[in-house]
Amino acid sequence: MKKIILGLSVLCLLMACGSSEQPAVIKVSEETLMYEVRATPSPADGTYVKVNPPRFMWPDKFPHLGPVLDGVPGQVDEKPKVVYRIRISQDKNFRKDVLTGERAWAFFNPFQCLAQGKWYWQHAYVTPEGTEEWSPVYQFYIDKDTPEFNPPTLEKVLARYPSHHPRVLLDADDWENIIAKNNNNPEARTYMDKASQCISRPLKHLQEEIDTTNVVTLTNIVQRESALIRESRKIVDREEANVEALVRAYLLTKDEKYYREGINRLSEILSWQKSKYFAGDFNLSTLLSMSTSAYDGFYNLLSPEEKQLLLDNIRKIGDKFYNEYVNHLENRIADNHVWQMTFRILTMAAFATVGEIPEASVWTDYCYNEWISRLPGLHKDGGWHNGDAYFHVNIRTLIEVPVFFSRISGFNFFADPWYNNNALYVIYQQPPFSKSGGHGNSHEGQRSPNGGRIGYADALARECNNPWAAAYVHEIMQEDPDILSKAFEAKPADLTWYRCTTPKERPAYSKHLSELPESKVFKQAGTALMNTDIGHHANNAMLSFRSSPYGSTSHALANQNAFNTFFGGKAIFYSSGHRTGFTDDHCMYAYRNTRAHNSILVNGMGQKIGTEGYGWIPRYYEGEEISYVVGDASNAYGKVVSPLWLERGRLSGTQFTPEKGWDENKLEFFRRHVVQLGRSGLFVVYDELAGKEPVEWNYLLHTVELPMEVVVKEEGGLRILGKNKADGVSIAHLYSSQEMTYAQTDTFFVAALDWKKRLGKALPNHYHFTATTAPCNKVFFLNIIDVHGNNRADAVINHQGNHITVEGWVIECNLDSEGKAFLHIENKQNGASLDFNYNSNKGATTIVDQVDGKRIEKRLVDSLPEPEI
Repeated sequence: MKKIILGLSVLCLLMACGSSEQPAVIKVSEETLMYEVRATPSPADGTYVKVNPPRFMWPDKFPHLGPVLDGVPGQVDEKPKVVYRIRISQDKNFRKDVLTGERAWAFFNPFQCLAQGKWYWQHAYVTPEGTEEWSPVYQFYIDKDTPEFNPPTLEKVLARYPSHHPRVLLDADDWENIIAKNNNNPEARTYMDKASQCISRPLKHLQEEIDTTNVVTLTNIVQRESALIRESRKIVDREEANVEALVRAYLLTKDEKYYREGINRLSEILSWQKSKYFAGDFNLSTLLSMSTSAYDGFYNLLSPEEKQLLLDNIRKIGDKFYNEYVNHLENRIADNHVWQMTFRILTMAAFATVGEIPEASVWTDYCYNEWISRLPGLHKDGGWHNGDAYFHVNIRTLIEVPVFFSRISGFNFFADPWYNNNALYVIYQQPPFSKSGGHGNSHEGQRSPNGGRIGYADALARECNNPWAAAYVHEIMQEDPDILSKAFEAKPADLTWYRCTTPKERPAYSKHLSELPESKVFKQAGTALMNTDIGHHANNAMLSFRSSPYGSTSHALANQNAFNTFFGGKAIFYSSGHRTGFTDDHCMYAYRNTRAHNSILVNGMGQKIGTEGYGWIPRYYEGEEISYVVGDASNAYGKVVSPLWLERGRLSGTQFTPEKGWDENKLEFFRRHVVQLGRSGLFVVYDELAGKEPVEWNYLLHTVELPMEVVVKEEGGLRILGKNKADGVSIAHLYSSQEMTYAQTDTFFVAALDWKKRLGKALPNHYHFTATTAPCNKVFFLNIIDVHGNNRADAVINHQGNHITVEGWVIECNLDSEGKAFLHIENKQNGASLDFNYNSNKGATTIVDQVDGKRIEKRLVDSLPEPEI
């Protein structure tokens, strides 16, 4: 893979000519901003680091993809054991005051803050013969404002780490206090109730429990393995809940009946590894998790034979995962299952057995350092690029690991700024009693904040003393006081045990969510949220937007420059399709594909699958009377070229062809400007599009509950009425510099089939609107979207050529077939305005806002995202 160099001289073309100033408009020309496998060092050459000390990472000597789908082994890649060395100094010749290190993986944490100024660093691969292959010398800068975040070394942590058990699920020194604390705690009682139910229900062998009637009907190997994994997980996950409840019930009572049932049950479960029905990395990690909990929790009661049984399984399974992760995980953009659960499970196994099996010393070294190097977030702004459903499956990891590390080290791992930023993501991406903003796999199921999300916000409030997270929890629990209990037994998101054992209380309710700004942009993740009344969900009009440098890999979708609208927490214009699988036909052609989203097709063709199908947010403004975000999807379209996704397509039978929606890229430029007009519920979406040759431009809108009503307007343009079943409406007033025809259908490109028998219901069709122009090189679209409920009448739009007025706002833009794009919006009453113009403003955007009665003026130009892979 070629390396990416984020220098303006390489990446940027000045689109407003004749200026010696910083370019207002940057055009990115790289094939990808985020590689699946790291191709660049970090810190990158010439950068100002974001934290002191910086974390040092570099590309693998032997890069590889590894298995591409769960349960379907990939090619056997060469991944030999390696040795790397690193040196860091303020002397570019590395002759004095040199910090050095040697690691068996491609990252290094200095564990000491560095002085202000310019630094140099270099890494080397050490050959088996001992020769050092040094990289170029890179430089980076630390300034006086670089925040410090410097946890202690693992050696210091282990020096104070207890040798007794339990020490992971709780510290034995605090055991009696935790029992006393939970004596009358209803949440603690749930563990005893669950454990008692388990004791009354004998366990059968896996092959007697599993239902394979659906599995045997499937002929596609990927679908068959996926369905088998799902069916076996139902049984394994059920028994994990039983064993974990038995362990915790014992820790809360010291009643030995829970130990006897737990170890007998677990002994049978561990034998399932030999069954042909046992499949998938999640199932194997579940056995590791249960073995760790039983070993640590029951330690004082276990017989020598029982200890050996558990240690043997911990050693075998733990070593398997460690050998898969090392020189793989640290340099992957998002290894889903590992970040979600299995890394946390290996971490706990390592610390439960360190000092007791030799392998655990290596695991602890790797896991502790890897967390500090790359986690909790894969970027610093707190957003989650995979979307909300796949944010939720990381909840236990995001809380339990830093809670544990904080307890055993005495260092506050929640001081990482990511956590307070992430608290805002939790709130804005899914306000109280609202559907999530969408934009990732399984987004359609996130209809209202669930117990896991509220439990996570509760933990953030406690650990970060965050008033906004506390407000989120309080305002939801006022209407749903039992919501935390609804996450009990949610495998990746249940924080009941955290609440039973933490000494920290949730802060008092001191802030109201209505005090938050109404818009929030997460530039690095590539998502933006705009609201009219975030603190009162029943009357809130919301628009979510995505244009992400992560592209459409992992659990993300091919929806760059797409938006969704909501009223009263319910979706209106919204992404279509159903999550029927990861790579089945409906998913690939009618759910992940761009045709399923409120974006643009070019000649009917969509965006690339993979990191190559990326967008980005060049500029934004979070305001009061006016808010603004720009997405650039100029590089998103074309043929699928990702080796990872081509292999997944080969295994799954996906056809990345023009007939299915992928072809040579004909797009030159695509920017979408989204403007929120105060708290009116009016949003302006202005698109500037250019092709490499004349093409048809397809403007897409979707609804998922009711069909749209389309009217051809007398003054030109289209009026598209979208509705939900809760009296919310989004009226799109769509205009174009070219004449448009339109069509609407209520069928998917490929029908949605619940082949996994996972959803347990019929999958309804959705409604799809397409406005299409005649072939042309360039087009401008203007869409004024009016989002409201039955609390007010529709806004009146007055349109005359390039001049439009609506509710006191004047909108002027280029809707002609010639000339450059421009957009001017002004409110004569409050003085708020936005001016984007290539001619008079060199492509910059000037915003005038009224904030707390004061006039604010901002000039916005492009800035690049900061990819870390």
